[in-house]
Amino acid sequence: MLRRTLLGAAAASVPLIGARAQADYPSRPIRMIVPFPPGGPADITARLYAPVLSTILKQTVLVENRAGGSGIAGTDFVLKSPADGYTLAATNGGSLVITPHLMPNMPFRVPDDMTPISPSMQVPQALVAPASLGVRTLPELLDLAKRQPNRLNIGTAGASGISHLAALLFKMQTGASVEVVTYRGAAPAVTDLVAGQIQLLFADLPVLLPQIQAGSLVALALAARKRAPELPNLPTTGEYGFPKVLAENWYCTVAPRGLPPAIAETLSRALKAASEAPAVKDALSAQGAQASWMSMPDFAAFIAAESAVWREVVVSSGVKFE
Repeated sequence: MLRRTLLGAAAASVPLIGARAQADYPSRPIRMIVPFPPGGPADITARLYAPVLSTILKQTVLVENRAGGSGIAGTDFVLKSPADGYTLAATNGGSLVITPHLMPNMPFRVPDDMTPISPSMQVPQALVAPASLGVRTLPELLDLAKRQPNRLNIGTAGASGISHLAALLFKMQTGASVEVVTYRGAAPAVTDLVAGQIQLLFADLPVLLPQIQAGSLVALALAARKRAPELPNLPTTGEYGFPKVLAENWYCTVAPRGLPPAIAETLSRALKAASEAPAVKDALSAQGAQASWMSMPDFAAFIAAESAVWREVVVSSGVKFE
């Protein structure tokens, strides 16, 4: 009888301990894992958010880089960590809605194995050409491609990512006769573009903005739903009659599956406040990006919609993981 009483008391204490842990969250430092090398967009975004989140949550938020496998290794590490809110992933959208359609043996499932918290930054992809090419608008480019088929090469800021798929989507939707050339990152692609080795490039606007402002690159179109405040005179692909040529890169925070709702809501509120803080919002805006936040249900729906779009592009283009 005494043994049953003690066991019953112990079992009853488990939910009480769990509830207390949630109420006290966070009571120790939070690790924000960036599954990419230092210096990239995901890393820069995480390091902008971390000190602001530390202030909001009254607990240190530590940024840690765990690069490998196009963002897969670090994300997998997070998703296999305890679902207690102390290990989060600051990753990009491509690793969640593009890579799963390219890799049949992903170590995790999206969204089944995660708790999506919120996007943190949105970045439109821009189509640019060197000033020496002599085109100033998307119609002028398409006319040139029609008159001189297979002459133009369009570079991408990486293989099998959003920049690559944006180039393929552009070809499919416009019928432009251009050759897609993949690079290992935006920097070498921009170098070759300015030098005239390639004639076109799809990449994140912040990467291209300095060269556009300097006049060495000409922005032809923004693959986004609305114009960028930094380039108010640059039309979107939709304005040019190609509404399906959309490639808006985004970065986000996710946690392991089974994160307690109270902790998830605490993180969601903190990310919303951080996205509105001038230290984050203004810093991203100056680089041609936008701080972003969505409620968790809206973010889950957004992931599903983006996944469906890029799955169609992957299937239609036949692109393989590189």
